[in-house]
Amino acid sequence: MTLLRLHRHHSNILVYTAVLILVLSSCRPTKFVAEDEYLLDKYKLKTEKGQLDQKEMDSYIKPKPNKKILGMKFYLGLYNLSGEKDNGFNGWLRKIGEAPVLYDVFESERNNKQLYLYMKNKGYYDAEISDTVRFKKKQAQVTYAVEAGEPYTIRSISYHLEDTSLQSVFYPDTVNTLLKPGENFDVDVMQAERGRIESLLRNKGYFNFNQDYIHFTVDSSLRSHQIDLTLGIKNYIISSKDGYHLMVPHRKYKVEEVFIYPGFDQNSALENMQEYLEGLDKTEYNDFVFLTEGEMKANPKVISQSVFIMPGELYNGEKESQSKTHLSSLRIYKMVKVVFVEKDPYDQVTRDYYPLVCHIRMSPTTNQSYTIELEGTNSEGNIGAGGNLNYLHRNLFGGAENFSARLSGAIESLKKSDDSGFGTMLELGAEAKITLPQFLLPFKTEDFIRKYNPKTNISVSYNYQRRPDFTRSIAQTSFGYNWSGNELLTHIVNPVQLNFVNMITATDSFINTIKGTYLEHSYEDRLILGGNYSLIFSNQRLKKTSDFLYFRGNLESAGLMLRGLGMAFDAPRDSLGRYQVFGNAFAQFVKGDVEFRWYNLVNDKTSFVYRLFTGIAFPYGNSLGIPFEKQYLSGGANGIRAWPVRFLGPGSYNGEGETTYPNRTGDIKLEANIEYRFKLFWVLEGGLFVDAGNIWSLNPDAERLGGKFSWDNFYKEIALGPGLGLRMDFSFVIFRVDLGFRWHDPGRPVGDRWILMDEGIRNPQLNIAIGYPF
Repeated sequence: MTLLRLHRHHSNILVYTAVLILVLSSCRPTKFVAEDEYLLDKYKLKTEKGQLDQKEMDSYIKPKPNKKILGMKFYLGLYNLSGEKDNGFNGWLRKIGEAPVLYDVFESERNNKQLYLYMKNKGYYDAEISDTVRFKKKQAQVTYAVEAGEPYTIRSISYHLEDTSLQSVFYPDTVNTLLKPGENFDVDVMQAERGRIESLLRNKGYFNFNQDYIHFTVDSSLRSHQIDLTLGIKNYIISSKDGYHLMVPHRKYKVEEVFIYPGFDQNSALENMQEYLEGLDKTEYNDFVFLTEGEMKANPKVISQSVFIMPGELYNGEKESQSKTHLSSLRIYKMVKVVFVEKDPYDQVTRDYYPLVCHIRMSPTTNQSYTIELEGTNSEGNIGAGGNLNYLHRNLFGGAENFSARLSGAIESLKKSDDSGFGTMLELGAEAKITLPQFLLPFKTEDFIRKYNPKTNISVSYNYQRRPDFTRSIAQTSFGYNWSGNELLTHIVNPVQLNFVNMITATDSFINTIKGTYLEHSYEDRLILGGNYSLIFSNQRLKKTSDFLYFRGNLESAGLMLRGLGMAFDAPRDSLGRYQVFGNAFAQFVKGDVEFRWYNLVNDKTSFVYRLFTGIAFPYGNSLGIPFEKQYLSGGANGIRAWPVRFLGPGSYNGEGETTYPNRTGDIKLEANIEYRFKLFWVLEGGLFVDAGNIWSLNPDAERLGGKFSWDNFYKEIALGPGLGLRMDFSFVIFRVDLGFRWHDPGRPVGDRWILMDEGIRNPQLNIAIGYPF
């Protein structure tokens, strides 16, 4: 959300920040390095190309040199700014900075051993590791050389199961083994295979099975760098009441009872568990036993639909995890814990199945909350203020219905289109949304709910805008669903989306200003009835610092059903031949776009983010153009940041002859971004970026020359803008300032578009926003 754009002289703070980084990095790096010590400047790992995972090997080398920003030791520079006195300021500099990392010969020797151990684990028992050190100006540069040699490979794989009852489950699954003849004798792959087998058996009812029962025997007597591998599984060990250990076949467990505690009080349970449990009321529903204090505050049907652990079924570890995930997604519990208890852990009688009792304990979160948001705006000198009042109820009707509502308002001074002075813009809005933890469909969906965790979303909103030149209202409503295809995929379908734009009043000067332009049809009554579908993919793992991908594809269509009804019932048409509903020419179009992002996490302080977006909207049938609300725009804090929002494109159009109202929207959009993010100190973060892209129209427009998309010219009309940014991460919100410089401006004449070292550097664009751009 862009809050304001400031005059360029206010952008000096970002330039000063960049200069500070350079100054800190140029400080003497060995200031706190003793006479007989050396700063660990850098290290290099030399391996045979294509044979080893160098990134994985790099994780074994410790310590790492001081972290860098743009190749400079920024954090060491902060530390070196501190003086020798032990005062608060010096202590703060050392805390936010990074002490010099010193070269240690013993650490190098340890690294050699760790690298050799890694090579052995990968099957390279004949590997040779060596290191060399180059000293220069009290700094050390270390090179680790790895000669892999010939690896040991797996010649054959055999199995030995002490417990023959496992054979019917185990042997059919060996087709999925991670161990392959001819592959390297890799300890990490063997460990992964142990984990895979553990999951397999636990999902088949073997509740107490774990990978400690799996062992490997290796025969390497062939003297040909080949080994014969035997995977074995030992019998189950149980303890008697007298403390003796017995070896018995592994046991299958069935869930006998499931107790659900939808209002579990952790404090009361810790004080006296037995007394707390005895005071709970019991209610049976769908073979589950609910235990509550007084009246149940959550619908047992909704809870039971989120529980995969069923009485009478074999224990299944995957269903245990799914139950936790689905119950947590209801958003009415701050803690969900699943506990299994054996009815008789000392039972020595051989049985087909052994009984388990499941306890699902859920501690409720606060049901209701509200927040107040205030903001100031300064857009091109137009001063204003706004605010929002937000309300959230996580369990509106007792069935985990998440209800949210928002009231918003804003006021701003605006210049009139006829240059007759300033007027006031008033904007008021209301929005309500409810999310139900199920599909609202006229047929049974319980199995679908358990498998895909679906949600039904219903929303309505109303926005009133009163400006000096016109007054209009926008009413919207939507009905749709979202569900998880798997842990990486999310589907969103909105079969009904209704928008109605009502132009209440407009001044004659405003109408004359936009008459005959592309904006004329954007400021008229408009009905949009359609639907959309979105597919989202993300392999991000929370709390794990690893690279991840994000993809979103959207497809939207509007007006098809209304046009069909209009043709069937011979609905009235306007002077342009468009069918009308309630005197309004409804919109008809199809729109599709895709967005791809790759987050490359270099370390805990730096990362790269790559983004590509492309989309197209095509009007047909009842529409001559895409409705204004559905058109693409460019520029601004979340787009090409070297241009203000709606001041770029379409194509090479330069805005010549433009009115007070920017006519810079399009039917096609192409955008690419690269951003380098790095932590500075305290809550401050820095960013360097390059944005590229533009928008285009599908049809020629006499009012916007150069705006039409052409395969011969579009690549010449790509806007390019590098920049730098400063961010403040307060955990709950990120405050962002980005400064963009125009490098290639497609709105300028051909041959005069590369302007970075001229106007681009002298006229930067400053954007202030909340949150990252992507």
